[in-house]
Amino acid sequence: MPSLCEVTVSRVTSYADRLRAYKIKVDGVVHGTVRASETVSFTVPEGDHVLSLAIDWCGSNEVAFRATPGRRLAFECGSNLTGRRVLLVLAYVLFLWDRYLWLRPAPCQA
Repeated sequence: MPSLCEVTVSRVTSYADRLRAYKIKVDGVVHGTVRASETVSFTVPEGDHVLSLAIDWCGSNEVAFRATPGRRLAFECGSNLTGRRVLLVLAYVLFLWDRYLWLRPAPCQA
């Protein structure tokens, strides 16, 4: 039986997409969804993986990570359409669709 690692994805609240869920993908397979101000946890098998997000045809950057048994990995995400960038929605949807969302490892907590 393979060893499992816990992965947590936390989404910040922003005006853009606040009523919609982002699909969480690990190695291209949807593992669930995360809504505004929500934190979702799931497990992945030991090994190298790629995490990304999607909403309709738009998505996020990909984050590669190594899952090791007993280790917890935390990530945070949100929309790049904040502040004045909300005026660029058409550019993001048509040309920057792979940067519509952002995804990064969460800062270490003491």
